[in-house]
Amino acid sequence: MPSFRSRAFTLIELLIVIAIIAILAAILFPVFARAREKARQAACLSNLRQVGLATLMYAQDYDEQIEHTELAGDVNREYYWGDMLAPYLKNTDILRCPSADVPLQLDQTTKVSLQWTYNYGINDIIAADCTSADDPACRHIGVAGQVQAAIDSPASTILIADSLPSTTDTGDGDDTVLGHARHEINWQWGRRDPTRLSVGGKSQDGYPRHSDGFVLVMADGHSKWRSRARRDNAFVGGTRDEEWLANRP
Repeated sequence: MPSFRSRAFTLIELLIVIAIIAILAAILFPVFARAREKARQAACLSNLRQVGLATLMYAQDYDEQIEHTELAGDVNREYYWGDMLAPYLKNTDILRCPSADVPLQLDQTTKVSLQWTYNYGINDIIAADCTSADDPACRHIGVAGQVQAAIDSPASTILIADSLPSTTDTGDGDDTVLGHARHEINWQWGRRDPTRLSVGGKSQDGYPRHSDGFVLVMADGHSKWRSRARRDNAFVGGTRDEEWLANRP
């Protein structure tokens, strides 16, 4: 009766198997990572679509006016657009982008959202002649706070886009660091540089965390992805100035 003996792998055979597994892993892991990011991007698109619909419902209840960026003048007593939309959302988790590193957080005393933790920024750009966004004479020419009839082209005017949240209050920011007003996209007309993240602490465009691009929702409630990649320490692509302007000349 013949005998059967198990044959062990040689060292060379083991090394070949390990090399094949390593090659397959190198090929497949980036594919899986891209697939996971695409799933997160789809969830973010869904989130902003629901935020857009919540904005439209809010406007119906408030004489067809889009929510303001914030209400109340004192930063210690302000509440923000996410707080205003909360009654129109199923839950505030919708205000968190699945790809963001920092979730939207609340002040534990007031239970109001913290502006520097916003994952999304509302369109609140200001006019060229403004000296301060908080000056009552400053004209806010974005969508925030506008009546719907004043928005010339809702389907091509940006309402809200991806923003870059922070774990800490970054104050007024500077030309390299965004200020704490991360609940808004707040660049100034005539002084925008979309190749940069920040100019004087003001956000210059949507923040690209989805496959070299970002998600945005338009003033009519539909959401989409926009390319904005970083190349040699500068951003390329993104949005045009006029897409942020509520009343176009």
